[in-house]
Amino acid sequence: MPQIARAQASSNTSSNTSSNGSVSGIAPMPADGKKTLVLLGTGWGTTTILKALDAERFNVVVVSPRNYFLFTPLLPSCTVGTTESRSIMEPIRHIVGRRGKDIRYCEAECTDIDMGRKELVLQRQGDPSGPSGSVRTTRIGYDQLVVGVGATYNTFGTPGVQQWGLFLKEMGDATKIRQRLKDTIEKASFGDLSDAELDRLLHVVVVGGGPTGVEFAGELHDLVAEDLNKWVPGLSRRFRITLVEAQPHILPSFDERLVFYTQRVFKKNGIALRTGTSVKEVTEKTIIMEGTDSTMSEMPYGLLVWSAGIRAREFAHTLRSKVPDVQTSRRGLIIDDYLRVKGADDIWALGDCAVSKNPPLAQVASQQGKWLAKAFNELARDAKVTDPFHQIDGKIKPFEYSSNGALAYIGGEKAIAQLPLFNTSITIGGPFTSLFWKAYCLWELSSVRSSLSVATDWAKRAMFGRTMSVD
Repeated sequence: MPQIARAQASSNTSSNTSSNGSVSGIAPMPADGKKTLVLLGTGWGTTTILKALDAERFNVVVVSPRNYFLFTPLLPSCTVGTTESRSIMEPIRHIVGRRGKDIRYCEAECTDIDMGRKELVLQRQGDPSGPSGSVRTTRIGYDQLVVGVGATYNTFGTPGVQQWGLFLKEMGDATKIRQRLKDTIEKASFGDLSDAELDRLLHVVVVGGGPTGVEFAGELHDLVAEDLNKWVPGLSRRFRITLVEAQPHILPSFDERLVFYTQRVFKKNGIALRTGTSVKEVTEKTIIMEGTDSTMSEMPYGLLVWSAGIRAREFAHTLRSKVPDVQTSRRGLIIDDYLRVKGADDIWALGDCAVSKNPPLAQVASQQGKWLAKAFNELARDAKVTDPFHQIDGKIKPFEYSSNGALAYIGGEKAIAQLPLFNTSITIGGPFTSLFWKAYCLWELSSVRSSLSVATDWAKRAMFGRTMSVD
């Protein structure tokens, strides 16, 4: 008999709750003979599974503390008001609602797993009218588990980054940057600062020369050139942007012709590049750096945005600890060619939390989600398949990633693109590529509502300029 989801109250409150927490269960899934598929996360991989899965063949439970899908390519534009935050946030219940009644969503965080009993420990917010910070702990069973919890920012242990820097990984990060930029502009325009302090305050340093850091620098340049120049012309002339990258070049995954083109655009736009430079320490007002020749330097700053890398989230480490002999990578969960977590039966992983030969990109996670949904559908349709779902070798082809190319906005209504063409690739950059980038974003957004919202944001910005107002 197939295993049905078990949801019950935990008997050990001391190990699963905080001092002011409580324990309860959720209503069990129906005993209808369907397998229970639990999806952890609401990112690119898991939402793609939701859209492609034959949900009528499973009891599907989506678990995530984030109740929306975030269209991350436009996250940098939210920091400066080019795009509004809600335009790129698709409520997960909208996605679930379009798929039917066999999918449930639980706004909770998975904190532990019992692989022997096939149970997950979830923590969710307590009674909204109860004590602040109270949590409730729930156990829920699974037959198949897909881990798509993503990753978080990586400071590499650099002193001061956590305390003084801002990050750009989630919508909350973009909102903090937007608030900080607004506060910086207002403080600088007050007129009571020395020249040295004003120059420091209006110096934004971006650490990390990948697509996120480059796109944020480009968006910030547009804010200064197009809007701050109108609001407070004197400040715009003193505003500085510096991009720091430890590697010899920015955008290491792009063709060198696009890298050089981006560098020329940045130079023209007044964005300073410090490549081959690593950050050693961050203080409240200065950044201490080391060059390739081991020389140390100190640079004053007003705002630091850190986008220098990612690391696994806590649940990935928790799952790793259950099979330490097999899961030996601290970067995340090691998976095989079928996306199975090595050492764990009936558990798959995809996206940034998974360690494989593929790069941690949104399009990789999306393709993994589509492949995994197809695999589940084929196995569920085959009534002759009696083997456990994790024994799928030979029944379906292993996952193979096919690159769709790469795009990045670099500011000044310019973008770069590296697109596959037969056995080679073409590289283009400029204003036309920016139009292509915008069209791609509108096409890839998760719903018509999101596409219309983003298009409206762009139209309002073109007609009336940006707004830095923050709720």
